[in-house]
Amino acid sequence: MRGEKKLLTASDLASLCQVDLKTIHNWVDRGRIAHFRTPGRHLRFRAADVAEFLRTWGYTVPRELARASAKSVAFVGSAEAFAVVSKALPNATMKHLPHPYDALVMAGADAPDVYIIDVASVGSEVDVNRVLEVLHRACPQVGLVALCDELPGMPSFVTRLAQSEAGSLAPSLVTERPAEPAPAAPRVVDDDT
Repeated sequence: MRGEKKLLTASDLASLCQVDLKTIHNWVDRGRIAHFRTPGRHLRFRAADVAEFLRTWGYTVPRELARASAKSVAFVGSAEAFAVVSKALPNATMKHLPHPYDALVMAGADAPDVYIIDVASVGSEVDVNRVLEVLHRACPQVGLVALCDELPGMPSFVTRLAQSEAGSLAPSLVTERPAEPAPAAPRVVDDDT
């Protein structure tokens, strides 16, 4: 599911909310739900946007939709630190990567929403700042968090948290990735006027 982004149609959303299709179009016109249009002008909704909309307006979020919109986190570091971070982020889909090179491979194949790097666990093996720069260049939309007390020269695009703050990671992950640009609708020009 991570490779492809789950999209819903206006009819899918109408079924979820048990409303008429015209109601969905009214909500879109009023800006109540994030959407984009296909080149054929059909409405499409990203799973994460639909899940947020359903929560905001008091609807029940179906389990498969909640899974599709959950944050994915790749943790680079020791198994002990991974256990602490996993407890702090119970709703995230977690993946443990024991070595920073695994993170670089993952960036090219199936990038997560957030990378968390335990600098104390891997700092002696590689240049962590260099790994962070390469990850940022490979996937600029991905959040980067470094668990460390001190990391000289850390890039500005990285969120730094002290080792003792590993249990308070959730606020760092609330920041959403920049929205993917919506496909542009074709512009229709009427030359008969």
